[in-house]
Amino acid sequence: MNSYEGSLMENIAKFKDFLKRYNEEIEVKRKKVEDRLLRYLRIERVEVDRKWHLRVLDGRRVVGVDGSQISPLRELGIPIGVVQVAKIWVVHGRGKYGKSYRTTFVKLEENLDLKRFQLEIDTLTEEMDGRSWLFFDGGLIVVDELKDAVGRAIRKSEETETPLIGYIDKSFSKDLARRFGLDVYDSVLLSGIMDLFSYTQPFGEEICYAYMMVNPTMPVRVEYPAWMRDMHEEVMRVVLAECLLGKTRGYPYILERAHHYSCIDAKARASFMKAVKSHGVSFKWMSKIR
Repeated sequence: MNSYEGSLMENIAKFKDFLKRYNEEIEVKRKKVEDRLLRYLRIERVEVDRKWHLRVLDGRRVVGVDGSQISPLRELGIPIGVVQVAKIWVVHGRGKYGKSYRTTFVKLEENLDLKRFQLEIDTLTEEMDGRSWLFFDGGLIVVDELKDAVGRAIRKSEETETPLIGYIDKSFSKDLARRFGLDVYDSVLLSGIMDLFSYTQPFGEEICYAYMMVNPTMPVRVEYPAWMRDMHEEVMRVVLAECLLGKTRGYPYILERAHHYSCIDAKARASFMKAVKSHGVSFKWMSKIR
């Protein structure tokens, strides 16, 4: 491992040089497999105009969920936490919309992130009605402890024929790269060969995944249940339309709104803290119990 005398500020020039060499190494690796990669990929491009996204979304009922949390230790120093999930729905072009909330309290010995994930998935599953398009902020290909919740959602999605989409803004997956013997992120591998508003074919078996360039930097990753594979073109068009409707034009509008409403504001945090303190509970006190 290389190290340098001095602070980071004293070594900024060396850092810039390191970064330059790192990017060059990745580019060399990408170039080596570019021809094979292009033969392997099927890349389609969506032609859009100023109101294209409005036409695609017109009349569709779209639902998104997102959650926020107060950690038992880091934020409060007490053995209790909370998860708040917001569910937003809108019928595009019809002036119909609404929101609702779900909240759960989490003990210190429980897995806060798992509880949040389960609540988000369960809240979204309630909207599987055969006519809505459901957006989840994150992937559907998950670690073992999360698979039960996702499995239930996927089964109900197929039973009700309700599209379920996982959107990953910054993907660190290496599924495609590993097929070509590379240890780089798929998003880095694809960024040099995909044009704006282009997307790949679906990969995967039980859960499909594909990449799309919704902004000029790195492609995003889209995941959905395998029963939707024949809907791939429509899925990618709906995802792109939602992104173009959003403020940044690079993130789905419905997830933007869900994130906005899910945030636990300062007033709610203060009330939560006051309620806990009123019972004299603190992690410091609990740690002294033998």
